Amino acid sequence: MSTSASSSIGVESANHQQAEVNDLGITAILQSVTDAALITTLSGKIVGFNRRLKEIVPKVSDAQIITDIFVLSSNSLNAACLTKVSDIVTRRSGSFPIQMTKIDADDGNKASIPSFVSTIRTPDTGLPSALLYKLDEHILRFSTRLRQMQNAKKEHAKFARQASLDAVIDPLTGLKNRRFVQSFMDLQWHGQFRKAEDSVLILFDIDHFKKINDTFGHPVGDEAIRVFANCLLSQARPTDVVGRWGGEEFVVLLTNCVSEQARVYLERVMTHIRLLRIPHEKGHLSMTASAGYCAFSQAKSVEHSFTQADKALYAAKSHGRDRYQKATD
Repeated sequence: MSTSASSSIGVESANHQQAEVNDLGITAILQSVTDAALITTLSGKIVGFNRRLKEIVPKVSDAQIITDIFVLSSNSLNAACLTKVSDIVTRRSGSFPIQMTKIDADDGNKASIPSFVSTIRTPDTGLPSALLYKLDEHILRFSTRLRQMQNAKKEHAKFARQASLDAVIDPLTGLKNRRFVQSFMDLQWHGQFRKAEDSVLILFDIDHFKKINDTFGHPVGDEAIRVFANCLLSQARPTDVVGRWGGEEFVVLLTNCVSEQARVYLERVMTHIRLLRIPHEKGHLSMTASAGYCAFSQAKSVEHSFTQADKALYAAKSHGRDRYQKATD
């Protein structure tokens, strides 16, 4: 096979072709194949390939044997080595289906490629001398399109999940936002009558937060809010809901809980709040908070429980802050 003939039909051959395949008409064989194809010796050495294969596997130009660019997929021929495919194929007639996977694919695509391998026999003796590998591009294109659709679907689902989270998450603290808390409180209110369980609504407000912003700046104030939010969340149970109501105000809904149990949570979280330290350029600042709480069983509606807890919060602030107050009946 001459170089000029190879170029004219888009066929390239490796150097040092095996003697037994010199007279097989590799150029003519590859010329008749429209799909990506390559020819190897029975031991796996690449002796020719067409341009279409090079478009799919550019590294074929530097490959010496087929295992430099392909491996058999795990479900193909019992994962036999590609260099030993001839042991199976030469005992059969016609094309034999296999699944191959590109090695070190630049596009990250490690999917199996449906292919067919058949025996090329010497005209004079009829003995097997080479193997012709053809990639089933129809199935390959279909598989590629299917993977693209699946990836697009996964990406869409990912964005949808993120959009759904963004709709209910406070961006500064990562806590549930006001919209989510309101919806959850409504569900919890109606659910408690079916389950005969009580819930406790707690409102928190960071003491003198405006002074923190004015003295240390808004970046430090934002950090104080984040640290405070993490403190509330760390002391809550997985079934409780902790949310940012707005600014320096926070809501905690303790589910399946009564007022006495809420006091235990409040004692614990207020202690941890006093231990918080927020770094700034001149050192660290500490802070305190006030809280008011109301059990659902103590209220006529969700709105009423919120009003009662808010009044209790105001009372806690009026009595010196850094404390919590239960709503009065």
